[in-house]
Amino acid sequence: MADVHFHIERPGPRPQYIISHLLGRMAGWEAHEVASREELGRMDGPKLIYGHAPMEGAFQVRPTGLLEGQGHLAEDPEVRPFHGVPTLFPIDGGDLPFDIFSASFFLLSRMEEYGPVAHDAHGRPVSAALHGVRHGYAHRPVVDEWLLQLAGAWRERDPRLPPLHRTYAHTATLDVDNGAMYRGREWWRSAGSAARDLFKGRPARVWDRLAVLAGKRPDPYAIHQRLLGLAEDTGARAIVNFMATDRGAHDHAIPIDGPYMRAVVKGVAERARIGLHPGYATMEEPERIRREKARLESVAGMAVTISRQHFLRFRLPETMRGLVRWGIREDHSMGFADRTGFRAGTCTAYPFFDIVADAALPLMIHPFAVMDSAMAYRMKCTPREAVAEACRLADTVRAVQGTFISVWHERFLSGYGDEQGWGAVADDVLDHARP
Repeated sequence: MADVHFHIERPGPRPQYIISHLLGRMAGWEAHEVASREELGRMDGPKLIYGHAPMEGAFQVRPTGLLEGQGHLAEDPEVRPFHGVPTLFPIDGGDLPFDIFSASFFLLSRMEEYGPVAHDAHGRPVSAALHGVRHGYAHRPVVDEWLLQLAGAWRERDPRLPPLHRTYAHTATLDVDNGAMYRGREWWRSAGSAARDLFKGRPARVWDRLAVLAGKRPDPYAIHQRLLGLAEDTGARAIVNFMATDRGAHDHAIPIDGPYMRAVVKGVAERARIGLHPGYATMEEPERIRREKARLESVAGMAVTISRQHFLRFRLPETMRGLVRWGIREDHSMGFADRTGFRAGTCTAYPFFDIVADAALPLMIHPFAVMDSAMAYRMKCTPREAVAEACRLADTVRAVQGTFISVWHERFLSGYGDEQGWGAVADDVLDHARP
């Protein structure tokens, strides 16, 4: 027996996708679509109609027409508050003053990113040009808040509506951009780096390098196991994403198939999930994903189905199609590179919808809320300010019973060199964000 039934007046892939996601995956209900108004009328229990004509006994959401079209929306959606929450696609009539399904689809599909939005030097959409930032709601998981509003209004109409089945969780993710600070590099690179440190007046680093290479102290970036232990102690799911690309201008990780990194990968695989960190060029050349994934799988000795794009560089829908083609089923690239918040307006994983093909792909998007490098380099936070900001976002996610996803890097977890003072930030955040 379904928890809820719904009928779509003008069915199509877009409304069927977003309604099934909100009422199913997000709400935790067993939601079944029925083909006709007559069939909906015969159903017992809570029911919803997405259409212009109301039905007695059914909760009505009136459509604005967005989900009946194709391609992307050219104009800027209007924003209106409803009980203190910014909403999109307002409409009169119905039991909600806005089209929650069009609004949610607009954000989850990243429809605006298919349009003529400004891009930065790395080919990423400029966050200041995105709708949520321009209209001041990017710091809120509004899609999750809208679901709570829908459930509350619907339950007032029909007390039989079951409670939402949502549970707060935390996923701590680590992007291994380097692998090591000093170990695992060719002798001539180590010599060149040492000379550069001397030239820049950093002789202490030369002695540190010699001590690490002589085996007298651990590499400063050997923090992978420490993060895994912290995640285990605080109840967080842990994912470590490794680079397996060749060295390039923006790809600095030591070789994944070298002895040192083989040991690191094997050690991580015993305690956490392994993910791929596709190299900088995979946005232009998705075929590279296949080779990098195969290289990491060879080292790890297991299939890899998780990824996050290096520099958060991806192109819609081409990159997502490439990830699916080469066996990735869980992507963690959806977030801001220069600020905290919710790029897709949600803190709940959702299937990627390809608006060019008008179809959902077998790829779950896991949106993150905070990244250490964004807080340090772009927001100019001190370590103490970063802890406060990340904890605030964790509390925001906790309030809607979503999943808080944090992104960390070796250089910040090490607290070494230029990142001095950042070593304990993750400890404080993970402790606060524990489920």
